[in-house]
Amino acid sequence: MKNIPILNVYYLLCYAWGRVQERDTARLATLGGLSTVQDLLGKVLAGGVNHLFRRGIDRGYVERREDLAGIRGKLAVSETAKRALRARARAACDFEELSVDILPNRILRSSLHGLLRRGVTMDGRDVTLDRRVRADVRSAYRRLDGISRTRLRRNTFGQVQLGGNRRLYHFLLSVCRLLYESSLVDETTGRTTFRDFRRDDATMWALFEEFVTGFYLREQRVYRVNPGGRRIQWADPGWATDADRARIPVMDADVILESPERRIILDTKYYRDALAGGRERGAGMGPASGTGSSTGGRSAYGTGKLHSGNLYQLLAYLRNRQATRPDGPVHEGILLYPQVGDEALRADVRLEGFRIQARTVNLGRDWRLIHEEMLGVVGVGGG
Repeated sequence: MKNIPILNVYYLLCYAWGRVQERDTARLATLGGLSTVQDLLGKVLAGGVNHLFRRGIDRGYVERREDLAGIRGKLAVSETAKRALRARARAACDFEELSVDILPNRILRSSLHGLLRRGVTMDGRDVTLDRRVRADVRSAYRRLDGISRTRLRRNTFGQVQLGGNRRLYHFLLSVCRLLYESSLVDETTGRTTFRDFRRDDATMWALFEEFVTGFYLREQRVYRVNPGGRRIQWADPGWATDADRARIPVMDADVILESPERRIILDTKYYRDALAGGRERGAGMGPASGTGSSTGGRSAYGTGKLHSGNLYQLLAYLRNRQATRPDGPVHEGILLYPQVGDEALRADVRLEGFRIQARTVNLGRDWRLIHEEMLGVVGVGGG
């Protein structure tokens, strides 16, 4: 799964972060020629910043203090007295000023600066940005002159407040966050280690889940997506105290699809092996313990069994949502995995009255085929 083509990674990001229209831009051809995810994120970030400037970069009110000849905003009485400013016919004033030097723009500039830093390693070797990408990043960085850099921390991104329709900003800040989470700076040497997030199961699982949700929101009209939210209520809850209640885990499905004919609970998993062997073993992320309890695969999947933990979890979702929302078609479940190898997995079983399928999607092939395969998983079009 680490060999997912760069262009397909870009498609995943676009759907996951709500910028599907970016698929149609002329630069897609250039993205396909990039060799590393670092180049991809740099190219996307630089192009996005340039687009912001054409559209008009965001401004916001920032607090400032200056020594002025007159009064502006609020007079800082103690500061004025302490520094004897009145003797020079001046006063310290606190006021707000409309400025481009706001946190979202600082994050953009700091992320571009990080890409331009020397001394970056990936997989134990020195790497540099593609020459053309570096030129784009440097140009975008210079366009943000006058905006301060900030030291990025994990909580920096949670401090951003974007009002109104700011989808491009959301997209670009998501790129910045992914860059930050994929980088580790050695405080002693100043060197940066950049991790190809395609090799990080936790990152790719979250991205895969967000992609699946974004894809079905955008690319089909047969089903409503997550009607009423993803939360599934327990059918027969019972607890003696609030403390006992707090110990009960919540049930949040990845994607719920509903139409007059079908109700589907779709659960995404990101494993290197969609099937466990004779004895289940952890493979990639997600629960995978106990013994297999379902149908086996074919061909490349051999005689392996579906991970029992995946089935138990999906069955709990199906039982409880059917019990709490009985009106309508009987629920069915789909376990969706990325494909490993050449053979697709298609398992179709019925357990406790519920139809459950296990399917794979091949993220390594042409995007048009991925599009068709994703629709086929839920019975829209072919597949």
